[in-house]
Amino acid sequence: MKKALYFIYIFVLNFCLFGQDEILISASELYDVMPEVANCNEGKLKESEKLKALQYVNYIRSFHNLKEVYYASQYDKETAKASLISVANSLLDHFPKSSYQCYTQEGYTGCSTSNLYLGANYNPSSVFPTEKGIISWIIDKNIEDLGHRRNLLNPFLKYTSFGRVDGYSIANPNYFLTGMAIKVHQLSEYQNLLDWSSEFVAYPHNDYPSSYFDASWYLSFTLVVDKQNIWNNDNKKIDYSQATVKVVDPNNNQLTISSLKYDYLGYGVPNCIYWKVSGLQKDVKYTVTISNVKVNGTPRDYTYWFRVTDNPPTAGLQPPNLLSPPDNATDIQIPVTLSWSNVSGAQFYALQVSTNSTFDNLLVDVKNITKNSFTLTNLNDNTTYYWRVSAIKDGKTSNWSIPFSFKTKAFQLLAPLVHSPTDGETSVALNPTFIWSHVDGAEKYHLQACLDDTFDDFALLINNNEIADTFYISPTKFFPKTLYYWRVRSIKGKSFSNWTQTKTFWTLDPSSVPEYSFAVSYSVLIDNILKSVIYVLGPVETAILSNIYGDRIYLDNSRFLPNAIFIPYDELSTGIWLLELKTNKTILKFKLLILK
Repeated sequence: MKKALYFIYIFVLNFCLFGQDEILISASELYDVMPEVANCNEGKLKESEKLKALQYVNYIRSFHNLKEVYYASQYDKETAKASLISVANSLLDHFPKSSYQCYTQEGYTGCSTSNLYLGANYNPSSVFPTEKGIISWIIDKNIEDLGHRRNLLNPFLKYTSFGRVDGYSIANPNYFLTGMAIKVHQLSEYQNLLDWSSEFVAYPHNDYPSSYFDASWYLSFTLVVDKQNIWNNDNKKIDYSQATVKVVDPNNNQLTISSLKYDYLGYGVPNCIYWKVSGLQKDVKYTVTISNVKVNGTPRDYTYWFRVTDNPPTAGLQPPNLLSPPDNATDIQIPVTLSWSNVSGAQFYALQVSTNSTFDNLLVDVKNITKNSFTLTNLNDNTTYYWRVSAIKDGKTSNWSIPFSFKTKAFQLLAPLVHSPTDGETSVALNPTFIWSHVDGAEKYHLQACLDDTFDDFALLINNNEIADTFYISPTKFFPKTLYYWRVRSIKGKSFSNWTQTKTFWTLDPSSVPEYSFAVSYSVLIDNILKSVIYVLGPVETAILSNIYGDRIYLDNSRFLPNAIFIPYDELSTGIWLLELKTNKTILKFKLLILK
């Protein structure tokens, strides 16, 4: 019976035509796909509207020092179908009958586990915003046991889902109705309150927005003595039977208390004491003392203050809406640029990025971002990341946005393309230069050169896995006129690409090449990115290029500059070239590594 009692839900029916000062919007602004109530189609509410509802809830919860509630989209079908049932039948029922218009099991589950709202509008172009429904739940006017408020201010609440449907009722076709539902029960997990510093939830509390308060209705107080088990906060632990409530103004004048009540129902935490106060005014600081509450048999007193104001400390500073990457996005390429909506009045934005949804392992924690985007570069592939943003103004911070997650692309490390020596090449230098292509994402390369294609250790002349460049000049002299096998692979962290196909080459016969060809002073890499200019001391008088095949190119004066020479990169083939320069002071020989 006890658990059954805790799952009785309160509803609100609000048929009201708004005055001219009411902010109205067009229903079409709220949906990606408009509802068709006559066809029992709930439509598709915009993600931004769902996030807006959650932001309103978290904004209100922040005034009560409550932890943020997160969005659980797996319940969206339930809350949408519940809203559809309410609109179609022009009524609110937490336990709808199967004979109702647009009845579904998902709708039934949504109705029985959610706060419900129903309101009438002028027409589809004049509907009230989502915030109106949230306000009605937090004030809970004319709902004696304040179930909606207590559900939204439940400190144990961790997840929720929001649904909305706008359309002409089937039961009363003359009414264009708005139905809303917000999930508050039978969720997958509760908040961990062991690190929550408060002992109670008071309404109103501290500086409180006047738009979320009605002075003619009940104030309320809920006590949390067991932060591990929500159901251990009932009448077995907490006794309000002898409790008294006193409200005084700054001059210690005591205000009149009426309609003092308490109960142990299951709306939010299963205890609540509530009362009305006469004579409350805006911008006056009131002190509340609740005395003689027995906790586990011991009398306790609780004191707090509130001030209802049009200008609460964080008024107007809403958290941003996260935009990109969209929530639960996958295959996101690194680097990742995060973006969010601008918040009016925000001077800075704070960003947190974590590998878990609890944000207790922060990879990024910055508070001075001046624009509404931030690029992440140092990420791992095939990894899920969580991120959230808050707005900052005059040192005050909004609530965090609803967290989003994305998963980076599973990186496929490719093998390089080999350039030199080419397969089957002959007359390769005895200190070979190996050249291959750059691979995106590779941090280094692993090169092997061997006397046979087994690449066994005993036959390896080169086995280097720490090469940062895309070429390698062997410090080891190879045997002349010998067949060699070579291959290379890419490395990133602990990941390796496949090996390239094994290539072969023959080293040259030294007797067939002039001895000076490899007696060089300097080695230089030249490609289409690096400048093809070599600087020397003194003006160049002659310049000759030659390769190991005996090809020669004489450079004319048009390529000479004072103390420098241009290399005809476009005219040279990939490989090793010897540049012999004669200046007015000396003769210099350069080994040029031409890479195309």
